[in-house]
Amino acid sequence: MFKYIKKYIPLLVLITIIFFISNYFSVSFNILIMEVIDDAVAGLDTFNAKVVQILIYILLLFVTLVILDLLKAWFINLSALSIKSGFLKRIFKKNLNEFQNENNSKYMSTLTNDYDLIETNYLESIILMIDSIATFAAGIYLFAIIDPIIILITFGLMVINVIVSYFGSKPVNKHNEERSIMLGNYTAYIKEVLSAFHIIKTNNLQDKIKKDYYNKSEQVQKKGYVIDKIHSFIFALQNTNFTITFTALLLIIAYMSITGDITFGAVVLISQSSEKLIWPITNFTETLPKLMSVKSIIKRMDKSLENISNYEETIDFNTFTSKIELKDVKFAYDDNVVLDGANLEFQKGKKYLIVGPSGGGKSTVLRLLRKYFNPNDGEITIDGIPLKDIKKEQYFNCIANIEQNVFLFEDSIKNNLTLYKDYTEDEINDALKRAGLDEFIKSLPKGIETIIYDNGKNISGGERSRIAIARGLLNKSQIIILDEAFASLDYDRASEIEKSILNLENVTVINVSHVIIKENKDQYDQVYVVNKKKVLTLVNEE
Repeated sequence: MFKYIKKYIPLLVLITIIFFISNYFSVSFNILIMEVIDDAVAGLDTFNAKVVQILIYILLLFVTLVILDLLKAWFINLSALSIKSGFLKRIFKKNLNEFQNENNSKYMSTLTNDYDLIETNYLESIILMIDSIATFAAGIYLFAIIDPIIILITFGLMVINVIVSYFGSKPVNKHNEERSIMLGNYTAYIKEVLSAFHIIKTNNLQDKIKKDYYNKSEQVQKKGYVIDKIHSFIFALQNTNFTITFTALLLIIAYMSITGDITFGAVVLISQSSEKLIWPITNFTETLPKLMSVKSIIKRMDKSLENISNYEETIDFNTFTSKIELKDVKFAYDDNVVLDGANLEFQKGKKYLIVGPSGGGKSTVLRLLRKYFNPNDGEITIDGIPLKDIKKEQYFNCIANIEQNVFLFEDSIKNNLTLYKDYTEDEINDALKRAGLDEFIKSLPKGIETIIYDNGKNISGGERSRIAIARGLLNKSQIIILDEAFASLDYDRASEIEKSILNLENVTVINVSHVIIKENKDQYDQVYVVNKKKVLTLVNEE
C-alpha cells in the first residue's frame, strides 16, 4: 500500500512540520496565559503588555489550523486516488483467462467497500497518528517546564494502552478480513439479483429473494457487530485507565499546589492542557487497531491481483505477413478436454468460417487465437513465431474482435465507434456505411454525437451489433475475428454486412458462427467444423 502513497511523502512531511508548528504556537499561548495569571496573583500588571502577544498566537493558530485542514484533505484525496488507480492498473495486468474465471464482484467490493475502510482506517489514521505524536511532544515539553514527574505518569499511561491496543487488534484483524470477504460475496449476490430482475418478477420469486437478502445482510451486520463489541471492550479498558490516571494527575497537582511546588497559574495550565498528554494517548491507542486492521485487507487485495501464470512474453510483433497455424493443439478447462490434436491454418488475406455444435470447441479456438489462453499441449504460431511469446499489447493492435455481446460506453456513438482513437470523417462515414449504420445515424437528432446510455439500453440489439462491426471495419485490423457477430441481425442485413467484410482486401477474416448465410458461403476460402475435440475441413459444396 505504501508504494501508492510514497510520492506524497513530501506532502506528509509538510503536514508533520505544520502540526509541530501549530503545537508550538499552542504551547506558547498556554505559557503566556499561565504567566498572566501568576502575575495577576502576584499583583503585577502585565496584562496589557502580553495581550498583543496572545492575540498574535491566536491568529497564528487559526492560520496553521486552516492550512492543516486543507493539506490533510489534499493528502487523503491524492492518496486515495493513487491507491484506487494503482489497484485498477494492476487489475488490467491480470491474465485474461484468470480474470474471466474469477467472480469480478470481489474487485467491485474492493473498489468500494474495502477502499472506504482503507481511506478511513489507513489514510486518516496516518494523519491522526502524526497529530497525536506532535501534540504529545508539545505536552511533554509543556509539562517538563512545570514538573517532570507528570511526564512519568503519562508514559505509564501510554505503555498500558499500547499493550491493550496491540493485543486487542489481533481479533479485530481476523474479523475485518472475514467481513471483507463477506462484503465481496454480498456484492456478488446484489449484482446477481439486479441482473436477474426480470426473471425474479416474472416468476414471482420476490419472497425467496427477500429472505435470502435478509439472511446475507444479517450475516454482514452480525460480523460488524462483533467488531464493534471488541472495539467497545478495548475502548472501555482504555477509558477506565485514562480516568484513573487523570484523577491521579489532578490529585498530584492539588498536592503540589498545597506544598507550593507549583503556582496557581501552573495548576490552571495543567488542568487546561492535560489533554495534550491524555488526548494523544487516547487517540493513538484507538487509531492503532484501525491502522493494523487494514493489514489483512491489503494482504487479501494483493493476493487477488497475483497472476497464477507469469509466463514472460518477449517478442515484438507489428505486422501479420504469412499465416497462423494450430499444430496438434490440446486444451482443457480443468478436466474437461475441449480440443485434442486440433490442426488449423489461416493464411493472410483469406476468409475462414468455423462452424460446429454448441460446446464443440469452436469458441475455444477463438479464445486461443485471441491469446486468452495458451494450449495445454501443441503449439500456435503466427508467421512461424510462437503466439505465446508475442507481446499481447502489440498482437491486440493487429486484430479486431467483433462479438455478439457488445459492450458500449456511456458516451457518444462516435466515441463508441472510434474507441477514443483519431480517424478522419471520411473513414468514419465509410465504416458506418459498410456496417449499415448510416441511415440510422441520419435519423438521430444529434447524429453521431448521440449519447448511448447504460450499455446501449436506448438502441436496439441490431444497432449494438452494427456498432461493433463498424468498430472492426474502422480499425482496419489485419485480422478480423467474428464471434457470432450476426446473431442479433436480420438475415438480409447480416448478409449485406458479411459480404462487405468478406470483400475486404488483404484482411484475414475468421468467423465463428452458427448462422450460415448460404449466398455468402462460397466467398469463404475454407470452412472448418470443430466437433468432438477435432477439426474437420469442409468443401463448399457440402
